[in-house]
Amino acid sequence: MSENDKGLEWLNGLVKAVAVEQARSMVQHFILRDLVIQIAQAQGNPDAYVAAMFERVSTLVDQCELAGKPEVEAEMRWYAEQFFTQAGNSANRP
Repeated sequence: MSENDKGLEWLNGLVKAVAVEQARSMVQHFILRDLVIQIAQAQGNPDAYVAAMFERVSTLVDQCELAGKPEVEAEMRWYAEQFFTQAGNSANRP
């Protein structure tokens, strides 16, 4: 097997591994989103619950090992904001 073939095989393996992790992440996202929505809907004030959860998660983002890496931290904040905005909107639907 040539060096190019070995490199291509390695790259294909890497692409497959990234795709598998992305698929797992998406499933986890859907599970977590559904749980947050169900819990929020069971509260007296779904908006307050979602807002408080967003604040708690934002605090964890500030404290995690990735804090201080601007590009990664910005992506984490964007994702958290989008996640809780969508969950809050869904929790308020009849």
